[in-house]
Amino acid sequence: MEALKERRMLVVGASSGLGRATAIALHRQGAHVVFAARRRAALEEATAEAGGGHVVELDVLDVADIQRAVAETVDHLGGLDGIVYTSGMSPMAPMADTTPDEWQSVFGVNTFGPNLLISAALPHLSEDAVVAAVSSDSSAQPRHSLVPYAASKRALEATMEGWRTELLGNRRFVTVILGPTMPTEFANSFDPEAFGVAIPHWQRQGFRTGIMEADDVARGLVACFAALFAAPGFGMESLLLRSPEPEAPNEYSDPESGNE
Repeated sequence: MEALKERRMLVVGASSGLGRATAIALHRQGAHVVFAARRRAALEEATAEAGGGHVVELDVLDVADIQRAVAETVDHLGGLDGIVYTSGMSPMAPMADTTPDEWQSVFGVNTFGPNLLISAALPHLSEDAVVAAVSSDSSAQPRHSLVPYAASKRALEATMEGWRTELLGNRRFVTVILGPTMPTEFANSFDPEAFGVAIPHWQRQGFRTGIMEADDVARGLVACFAALFAAPGFGMESLLLRSPEPEAPNEYSDPESGNE
């Protein structure tokens, strides 16, 4: 993918799941990639697997840390041609049991984080830059016990439309609406009992059960980036990525694809 060679890319959430897979795939296509997330050891493992890349620690709940991480990224890369924001989190609990701190964290990571990051990066984005943020196919139909997550992702989708509305020119802002994808660490903190309670509700809601592989999704996203860079006047405003439904329903294991 010639259009990706020498492109300067920041991937947030690159320590695991889709973020890690995307950062690795971008590097292997010749892009200069900054792998960003909270856990340095996991990021260093990812760059070792990729065969290169630069590590930047980043806590998206910390406004000052976002500013520092963007400055460090720009200092290393000399500017930015693209951003991929994959970080996401949620507790598993009914809304009535969700604490104020949990509400703050969910919107902090899933909505405020990407927008504050884009704001900080804006002066450094090239004229044909591509910025992608990962949402969820549950944003329009919230899952039982994951309603704050869906609400924060729907708000993210509105803000991505806002960037497209307010910033004219060849910079593209892409909302990636993602179906269930494995592997992911999204559900690592879920209470197994709460998870078991939620599954019958999801079945009642009629959620699809097809699951995508993170490496497959990453390759698809990287191909989309290549197409966008090859054609600055071409845009992809929203991408809905979901697995075809299997003939036999999968066992529910991980409900979402968020990464942090």
